[in-house]
Amino acid sequence: MKNILVLYNPYYQENVIEQHLEILKNNGSVAFGKLRSKLRDYEHPSQNLLNELYSEVSQDTPLQLFLTDYNSMYVAHVVAVKEDKSKDIEAPKYYDEFDVEKWYIIDDLRLIVSNDFQLIRDNILANFLATNFNNRTYAIYGNKYVYPMQVTMKEEINYFEKEDENFKYYTNIFKSDLELEIKQSLIDFSFGVEIFYSYHANTQDNVISAEIEYLQNKHNTLYDFSSVVIKYSKAVELELHRFMKILFQYLTSQEEKLQELPYTIQGNDYRLADIQEHKANYGTYKYLIKNPEIKNAINNYIHNGTLRYFIFSTIPYFIKTMQNVRNESVHGASISLAECTKIRDSMLGIGKSSFLGDLIVYKKSF
Repeated sequence: MKNILVLYNPYYQENVIEQHLEILKNNGSVAFGKLRSKLRDYEHPSQNLLNELYSEVSQDTPLQLFLTDYNSMYVAHVVAVKEDKSKDIEAPKYYDEFDVEKWYIIDDLRLIVSNDFQLIRDNILANFLATNFNNRTYAIYGNKYVYPMQVTMKEEINYFEKEDENFKYYTNIFKSDLELEIKQSLIDFSFGVEIFYSYHANTQDNVISAEIEYLQNKHNTLYDFSSVVIKYSKAVELELHRFMKILFQYLTSQEEKLQELPYTIQGNDYRLADIQEHKANYGTYKYLIKNPEIKNAINNYIHNGTLRYFIFSTIPYFIKTMQNVRNESVHGASISLAECTKIRDSMLGIGKSSFLGDLIVYKKSF
């Protein structure tokens, strides 16, 4: 998925995002306008490249539009880019007072960071490369950027991954007080800011939701904690895939032939290079870790003994634990508080190392 970054100025209009969100919730789509700067009296230096990018945008090939005032960061799911706004696509009325150079047609929107300049600077923007500025890391200060600007990510993140095609993130873009309270508690007492915001946004949501459900029902001895475990499992599957992508990318950079290593998922044949685009399942990750060629590569090229132990022992053990509990749930058995608590402790690092946190820490060691 392609990405562009736009700065929006709240001084032009208060509640810019909220006005777009209100229309989005009512209509299922909204037009976000890129205002023409009164200070720019020259052609955008990358306009031809942008036009080429815009021509490819559609419902099947969407664009991620990052919107920031440096205080907060949002990302929008863009399904079309237009010179003129269509009559059937609504936009906030304040645009009538401005010169709009492009309209981005949005059908989904989510919040990444709210009211935290330092976090945006150090965690979100630091992951951006300025595509048309020699692919250098995005720099807030002393730059010559012209917006909108194309960006790529050091670690690619699709903020609109979802299991249900009809699901929309914008319906719950602003969290409740309870969600914010639990989020802050997880940051303060389990993960810390850097690790928490290194998780995919979907992982953050699943862990927060699981923690709320766990805390609200832990005194109910008859409660079935299956849905809590499923949320934990979704978080692990996503972060494990992100870890494996980095691991196998590193190994194949050392031994190119490993890219052609075959594996099968539900009758479909893949090669190791495909894991960069296709998520595998728990069983596949266990199979790949045990593969003799991969084991040899890990032993040859990863010299950190603690990391090797994590790959060869901790990951398979945790996968087995998750598989056993999920199999119980699939076969109709209730998940007890004790079973759920064991997984929660490993997830959040209660009395032990956090498995989710370790995936982030070790991923950054490559």
